[in-house]
Amino acid sequence: MADLNIKGVTKRFGSLTANDNVSLRVAGGEVVALLGENGAGKTTLMNILFGHYVADEGSIEIDGKTLPPGSTDAAIRAGVGMVHQHFTLAENLSVLDNIMLGTESLFSLTSKVGAARKKLAALAQEYNLEVDPDALVGNLSVGERQRVEILKVLYRGAKILILDEPTAVLTPAETDQLFANLKNMVAKGMSIIFISHKLHEI
Repeated sequence: MADLNIKGVTKRFGSLTANDNVSLRVAGGEVVALLGENGAGKTTLMNILFGHYVADEGSIEIDGKTLPPGSTDAAIRAGVGMVHQHFTLAENLSVLDNIMLGTESLFSLTSKVGAARKKLAALAQEYNLEVDPDALVGNLSVGERQRVEILKVLYRGAKILILDEPTAVLTPAETDQLFANLKNMVAKGMSIIFISHKLHEI
C-alpha cells in the first residue's frame, strides 16, 4: 500500500494554466477518478506525478517522502506506474521481452529470463491478467495489449496505478474485464487513479 499526497500543484504552459493549485490525497486500496473533458488538465496532473512534467508550484509526497520533480525513475522507484492511453509496446517483441525491456539491465536480460518468466506468471495469476508471455505483441488484441501494459508496471513494483482513459480503445467485453481486474487490484491494496471523460464509468 502507498499513501499519495499532492499538495497545491500548479502547472502553466505559457499563458495557459493547466492545473491551478490542485491538491489530492489517495490512500492505499482506494480508487480516485479524475473526471473532465479533454483538455481539462487531468493527464497533465498525472504526468507531473509520473515525472514527465515539472510543476511550477506545489509538491508531491508518497508515504511521507517528497517525490523529486521531473524524474520518471524516481516515480517508478516510489511505486508509481502509469498506463498511457496510447500504448508504448514494441510490436515485434514478445510479451516477456516487452515487460523486461527498460526494467532489467540489457547486459543481464538473458540470464534473468527464467526468473522474469516466473515473476510474470505469478503476477498474471494473482491479478487475473493472463496473457501468453511468448506471444508477439503485434498479434495481440487491444485488450491483451493493455493487460501487458498493466503487467509491466506491476512487474516494476507499482503500488499506485494511473490509468489514462483506459476504456477509450476497448470493446464493452474488454471494459467489463478491466473493471473486474481493477476491483481485484484494489482488494489487494493497490491505489488506482482513473482518468476519464465518461461520467457513466465513474
